[in-house]
Parts: sequence; C-alpha cells; structure tokens
Amino acid sequence: MNLRRIECFLAIVDAGTVTAAAAALHVAQPALSRQVQTLESELGLQLFTHQRNRLQLTPAGHELVGLARHLLDTARSVKSAAHSWSAGCVRKLKLAATPATIAGLIAPFITTLDADDPLILTQEARPVQLHEMLHSGTDMVISPTHMSEDFAHMRLGAVPLRAYVSHDHPWALARKTVVTLDELVRQPLLLHSNQSIARQELDMAMSHAGLAYGRIEECDQAMTIQALAANGRGVGVVTDPPGYPGWHAKVRVDANASEFLGITLHAAWNHQHYSTQTLGSLAARLRDFMLASHALLEQRLMEADTR
Repeated sequence: MNLRRIECFLAIVDAGTVTAAAAALHVAQPALSRQVQTLESELGLQLFTHQRNRLQLTPAGHELVGLARHLLDTARSVKSAAHSWSAGCVRKLKLAATPATIAGLIAPFITTLDADDPLILTQEARPVQLHEMLHSGTDMVISPTHMSEDFAHMRLGAVPLRAYVSHDHPWALARKTVVTLDELVRQPLLLHSNQSIARQELDMAMSHAGLAYGRIEECDQAMTIQALAANGRGVGVVTDPPGYPGWHAKVRVDANASEFLGITLHAAWNHQHYSTQTLGSLAARLRDFMLASHALLEQRLMEADTR
C-alpha cells in the first residue's frame, strides 16, 4: 500500500475539503483527487461522499482513519529509527542481567544518565540465559561469567563476596573486616542455591581448599539472606551491598590469599550491532560507575567503623 495515498486521505479528513488538503500538502487538487480515488480502488471501498461541497466520510472511511493514522505513525517511527541507526545512535536500549546486578548496579547507574542518553529498559535473566538473549533482540547483557569471543565484551570489575552477621556477632564485636573459608565453615551459613554464580565460586573455592560445609540454609533472595543474618540466624554470604544494620566482612580463601572471593561482571554485545561504538562507550561508563560506587561504599564502611 502506498503511504502517500494514506497521507492524502488523512489530509482531506483533517482539512475537510480537497482544496484545503491540496494546499496543506502543496499539490494540485486533481493530483490529490487521483491519489484518493486510487486508494479507494485498491481497497474496494468508497471512503467519501459529497455533501454541500464538502467531503463526508463513509462508515468505511471512519473505520480507516484510526488505522491510517497508526500506519503513518509507524512508518515515521521506522524512518526515524533508521536515521538514528545509520548515525550510530541508540534511543532505546534493552539490557539483560541477573536480578542482583539490576538492583545493585544497573538501576543506580540509570539514575545518573543524561537526557540525551538511551532509555535503558532492563530484563531479568539467569546467567545461563544471557548468551542466548544477545541473539534474540537484547542490545547488551551484563554477565557474571566471561562471555564468548563471538561477542564484543568489556570487563566491568569484581564484586566481592560479603559475609553478613548481626551487630552482636563475635565478628562484629571484633570489627573483623576479612574472614577466611576455614572461619566461615565453622558458622551456620545462609547461602544462595547452586544456581547462583556467586555460590558456584564459593563452592569451587571450598573444594580447592579441601573444606566442607557444616550447617547451611539456602535462599535465592539476597535481601532475605541479609535480613536473616541481621536477625542473628546465621552468616549470610552474598555479593550484594549492605541492606540492613549489622556487620559484614569480605571473604578470602586463607590468610595468605591476596585476593577476595567474588564474581567478575562483564558487559557484552553483538559485534554486528548497528551502534557498537555507542554500546562500548556506555559499557565504559558503567565500568567507571561501578568502580566509583565500590570506592564510595568502602569509604562509608570505613567511616562507620571508626565511629
């Protein structure tokens, strides 16, 4: 269907006469009339009747108006989007990540964006789903596992495991900021299920250290784990930042280990994306935001510790 004929039809609807519509479209009246007649022929419908030198919509014409406006709006949106794509711009971006990453990183990052930045719409997914989502219309994913070389990717940074306890727990009273796996397994633990990448990292470290869990309870809601830990029900081990009063310590394999246990987040997107440069720039900003947020969190925790 020729969109120009739809445009001519709506121009007459809005102007009320062929004369006024022709003037609005800057075309000759006979040419406009032919466009509408051709449209009526294509549809097999009469769209107007003549009444007192004015055109009146027939019932079929009335029904077509809404559809015609929607069709033109969609066509303009496609044209606008194509123009943006050719210029490498992203107006709306679909970003997939785990619920914890969305809550702890993506949502806070969105609050810092400028009006000219893309509208970021998040999609929750399990880690195993993220790879496939890049093949099904998602612009970018944030993954707690390293992505395939089939995709463009960027390391965002490490997120440490934190062992949360109540304010009257011995670790809190001693102001311990680091605990080892050997200290951890002596406590009743509140952990994610083994579907969690953070739990898998902890399990792997436990296995390599030749240690076994004692008493554990599993829950896949990090805030619930923190709440239970604050209530004195055990030591909650998650990667999420503090959400309740209490105390937390980072986790090392042993006293000689130089690094903390945790996960590493990666941003990934398709090499063939029409705006790969924009996505790369956004990933770099997300990396810088993550680094600054972690530094600010550590500063606040240190200040709280000195009070």
